[in-house]
Amino acid sequence: MHKSQLTKQAIFLLGSLYTTQFVGFAFFSVAIVAIWRKSGMSLEQLGFVSLLSMVWVLKFLWSPMVERYIQKNDGYYKKFLLIVQSLLIGAIFIVSFFDVIADKEIIFLSLVLIGLLSATQDIATEGFAYKILKKSERGFGGTLKTIGGILGYVLGAGVALSIYEKVGWEMTIYMLALLSSITLFQVFLYKESALQIASKDEAVSWKIFYRFWNTKNKKIWLAFLILFPIGMSIANGVLIPLLVDKGWDLEKIGFVKGVIGSILGILSAIVSGWLLKRFSRKSVLIGVSFLEVVGFLLLLSLYHGNTNMILNALAIGTVFISYGASMPIISALIMDHIESYPSAENALQFAIYMFISVGASASGVSLSGVFGYETMIIASSLFSLLTMFFVVMFFKEFEYERA
Repeated sequence: MHKSQLTKQAIFLLGSLYTTQFVGFAFFSVAIVAIWRKSGMSLEQLGFVSLLSMVWVLKFLWSPMVERYIQKNDGYYKKFLLIVQSLLIGAIFIVSFFDVIADKEIIFLSLVLIGLLSATQDIATEGFAYKILKKSERGFGGTLKTIGGILGYVLGAGVALSIYEKVGWEMTIYMLALLSSITLFQVFLYKESALQIASKDEAVSWKIFYRFWNTKNKKIWLAFLILFPIGMSIANGVLIPLLVDKGWDLEKIGFVKGVIGSILGILSAIVSGWLLKRFSRKSVLIGVSFLEVVGFLLLLSLYHGNTNMILNALAIGTVFISYGASMPIISALIMDHIESYPSAENALQFAIYMFISVGASASGVSLSGVFGYETMIIASSLFSLLTMFFVVMFFKEFEYERA
């Protein structure tokens, strides 16, 4: 186990990296959908914008190239982060020269570039996090990742969109670029310590992805990565359509999703990180899964028209708490399973988790139209129950010693 390098400077840098990797992408992939829809763009065309989120699933494909660059720089991440963060700021800033309505094609291509750069920054950031965090600090690192992602979404998809309504396109883009520049300044000032992580016995290539899953413990871990997000993602996917069909107005839904959901997500991530510092991974996983099993079933009360505010708040709150509490655990476990190539192996594991999450969420919505909300709510709870039993039965086979 390597010595911790988690100074206050490193904490603020890591949190800043996790925030600004997403703030620009959130604006261009979420807020701009509202802008273009308001200008009359068809839903079919807007669907292509939504597909760009898949770049975060596919980032593992070029993660070996990032890993190779880090290896050649003796395990130092600072230079690479300076380069990719500078390119990200430049890509955001250039968009200010074009009109958001008249130059849709150019802005769309810029969005693709921003998505690629954001995902690439994340590849390096995860490797950097693995380098500076010791085992017992990985839950806290996952908390920073969760909070950074939520703040990035709020700033990019919420605050920036509100500012756009008041100050216009150019000033909004300047604000996003300036915010990302704060991170660049932090990276520049950071004094990175030498700590060789990756092995240089062989060249980094896609072969490491196949070899990674060869052992029995890794196959059990793969099964967990596939199973764990299904229940949570189904519940998350059906929540908003369910609220709409129950007569909630969009302003109320937006407040619950954007404000209440963000607050609960951040608080639950903090609590989850604190629990991981004091209890085993297995205990925290069982607790979160049990919360999901009970909490998701409470959505049935909302579905059947129950107006009890406490029950409805618990049901809706569980969906947001589940996401916030799960990310620190998943981030910590992914780091636990890294062997020789932090950036590439992290990207590979997270890609599987994200792919299942996106697929389960979309399937939950679609299948609700076939089988009904009640069936999918029960299914979400059953998948969480299955996850809990899986952890009880098999987690010991791939659990690492806590440090």
